[in-house]
Amino acid sequence: MFHFNGNGTEWIDQGLPTPTYLEHINKGYLIAWAIDGYFGTLQGTQYLNDIIARVLITFKDLKPTRQLYKPKIESASHYLPKIYKLRELQNLKSIKNRNKAPSRADNFDDNVFWSIKLFCEDLIRSQGLPTFSQLEDFAYQNFNHKDKSTLRAKCRSIYNWYDAKDWKLPYKRKTKTAEELKLTRQERAAANTKAREEKARNIVQNTLTGLMSNLYKKKSGSWNISKIAEDTGLNRRTITKYIKELSL
Repeated sequence: MFHFNGNGTEWIDQGLPTPTYLEHINKGYLIAWAIDGYFGTLQGTQYLNDIIARVLITFKDLKPTRQLYKPKIESASHYLPKIYKLRELQNLKSIKNRNKAPSRADNFDDNVFWSIKLFCEDLIRSQGLPTFSQLEDFAYQNFNHKDKSTLRAKCRSIYNWYDAKDWKLPYKRKTKTAEELKLTRQERAAANTKAREEKARNIVQNTLTGLMSNLYKKKSGSWNISKIAEDTGLNRRTITKYIKELSL
């Protein structure tokens, strides 16, 4: 299921079948197509990720975001319980039919790579200097069935490509001096570090103030740093730092 910023009719313009699920909310709408098939195999996962990527590419201008929960189609009368074959969604755009990007960026000839790449370009236009964690979060959220190391490799390839191009769209030869380029990279490194720190801080805060926060308390009342580290993937030093900073 996806969230789109639109009026709810854009799927018609793309020649797609009636959604299995369509719900208007305060900002945009939720939309989904139920697909017939088993996606527990490697091939099934590849098909699923390809469809997800093609949806993101097709509706790129609507700022689509994937929702990681499934609507209960059978329990609501206003849903249309139609299940589609993959071929019925063939009007979704496929980047494979377009001209290839420069070789350094086109390390992965697939729609997943290109959806991340296009998202990166949107970030460049909107904020100038994207962070690597933004690409990584986008990839993990939308393609959670895919191996994380593979997604990270795609993100790294894309990030390095635009870094080498000085984050300019369209691609132009660099005109900055060596010193200016060095300072720009230092700024990006600082932005990446800040983004990682903020992400870790939010994880600690959400973990220790959420509904399950009591699971991380020892009988003595102090925080169980080892368990927090195990469940969040953060190191003990980082956790201790933000516990003190947040006065938790």
